[in-house]
Amino acid sequence: MADSAESCAHCGKQGLGFKRCSRCKQASYCGVACQNANWKRHKKTCAPPVSLQDVAAKINAARATGDWRGILQWEGRMEELMALRSDDYCSWILSVFSTAHRMGWQATGSKDHARSFARLVERRIPLLGKLQRFRDQGEAMCNLSNILRLLERNSEAATWNERARDVGAAHGFFSLESTACIGLGTEAMEEGRREEGLALLRNALVAAELNELDDPKYELDALKTLIYTLFTTNSIGEAEPLVLRFREAAKAQSEKEGFCLTECDSFVHSARLHQVLCMHPAFGNPLPQHIDCFQHGHIASDCHRIHRAREDTCTC
Repeated sequence: MADSAESCAHCGKQGLGFKRCSRCKQASYCGVACQNANWKRHKKTCAPPVSLQDVAAKINAARATGDWRGILQWEGRMEELMALRSDDYCSWILSVFSTAHRMGWQATGSKDHARSFARLVERRIPLLGKLQRFRDQGEAMCNLSNILRLLERNSEAATWNERARDVGAAHGFFSLESTACIGLGTEAMEEGRREEGLALLRNALVAAELNELDDPKYELDALKTLIYTLFTTNSIGEAEPLVLRFREAAKAQSEKEGFCLTECDSFVHSARLHQVLCMHPAFGNPLPQHIDCFQHGHIASDCHRIHRAREDTCTC
């Protein structure tokens, strides 16, 4: 086979047998004069070649420290890393780079990172199906849907949530059904499809209770979203028992894991319920706007029942 012609990195002349830079092994020159003339520009990028083994090691080191920039500097070698490798390894590589882009988006707010995350996750989803890792596949679909909604690609987001729900239903993953229904219900509410949205969010809560992982996270997420939606639709009667349930579940999770942001959300819902109930004409004079219902020991539903029995206004 004949050798391929090379181009001089300085003058552009094409030919065979050009000498390469001894350091980077990349730039070719037709002669010493061109190499010397080009050095001032070339030295800015000249570096010894890095083997794929070294690239993988550097990526792992960056992952260990959460250095997303350190990972993304090697994205140009991603296709080389994936070439002729197993589906499982390719899925892992796509996960590494997509996670780095998600971290970059969270750190900078750049939609370029969000779009790159979406592109890589979408590429990974069929690999996960091929590997029969259906829970991971469904979770990737839900994550992709969330990012697409942030990018205002709502139609695509809904499609991926529907696909995630179908994967969950086909394989008995109630956790996936719950997460997907939250996404679909939230979108329906935003588009003014109130009854459909509430039905989906109620289904999300039912599925969360049955989640195969026995993970309270799914119930907490479903409760938080449904309660917020019930407040926005003025469905206080349905929200009231759910707020108390949310408080108890969030407190249990907080005690198990230490400080839990979800418990703070439960305080907010409790305070809102408390204010709504106490502002109702049945409870006498409205409360001032500065009521302090955020004390950790305060359960709003218990408090308002006591004051209802006494037929006076809460002053906590």
